[in-house]
Amino acid sequence: MVRDGIDVSQYQGEIDWERVKEHIDFAILRCGYGQDIPGQDDPTFKRNADECTRLGIPFGVYLYSYATDERAALSEARHVMRLVKDYKMEYPVYLDLEDPRVGRLTNEQIERNCRVWADELARNNYFPGFYASYYWWTSKLTGALFTRYTRWVARYAEELGAEGFDMWQYTDKGFVEGINAPVDRNYAFRDFPAEIRAGGYNNFERPEPNPEPPTMNYKVGDHVTFNHVYISSDSSIPLIPYMNHGTITRVVPNARNPYLIGNGLGWVNNDSITGTLTYLSNPTYRGDSLVDALTQIGVDASFASRREIARRNGIENYTGSARQNLELLRLLREGRLKQ
Repeated sequence: MVRDGIDVSQYQGEIDWERVKEHIDFAILRCGYGQDIPGQDDPTFKRNADECTRLGIPFGVYLYSYATDERAALSEARHVMRLVKDYKMEYPVYLDLEDPRVGRLTNEQIERNCRVWADELARNNYFPGFYASYYWWTSKLTGALFTRYTRWVARYAEELGAEGFDMWQYTDKGFVEGINAPVDRNYAFRDFPAEIRAGGYNNFERPEPNPEPPTMNYKVGDHVTFNHVYISSDSSIPLIPYMNHGTITRVVPNARNPYLIGNGLGWVNNDSITGTLTYLSNPTYRGDSLVDALTQIGVDASFASRREIARRNGIENYTGSARQNLELLRLLREGRLKQ
């Protein structure tokens, strides 16, 4: 279900939320800008948040970022948390990335700053995300971090024409009865209220813990595949991993996410693990044909099967070249070829 909402700040003036309520599904409120200085709070935020709460209008927030280093990014995270600690928000907490000073940083520095901001919010059980123009998303926000948190894009067009975004700001010239100024309009494609409430994020009550300790289905050394990871063993916020497989290196009994993957890739649990990886081995094969070596141990050696095996072993663009086949053959001889 697509929901239609607005985002507002002090520039929309005093809003008649009772009239606005009849025309929107949600609102994203600016809480402030920059570091944690009271003078940089949005002067309309408290009233807007109080009115949305009173009238039952689902809302989230955003903070306009000026952070050019990690210290400032951490202060911006604490700025948000100071302002929203008394509100239950059914939509994410966004960092607004558009300031020219931020844009002059390298992509790597932008990502480092954003990681500090988002990780601090996630550790405190908030549901963070990022807002930017389509140009920024395609030219500046290119690191792996930006696939792990929810993405809000500004692109003023008839059609979004892009994938991978949970919210789309489709105009900055909208009109809503009850607001005496142009206002940004947005479509939300993700059911944030259900997800945030169920997960106990953004100051909603956490679900009751399972009184039964989780069954330890896996052990150190198991090679597993998974669809998401967590930042810690007790986090409840799922993140999209940059790799979907790895080796369990530590087990914490009775933890929410008891299995550590690799050297800090993330934590997983029984529900996020989708299967185990097995390794193919043919140490006695002395030829140079991957097809023959696989056939010899009863494995499907068709091109489609080899392409999938190659993908599991880090070769994304498998063409069947001699170089690719020899690399896979080497792993097969060493007993390290992921099936």
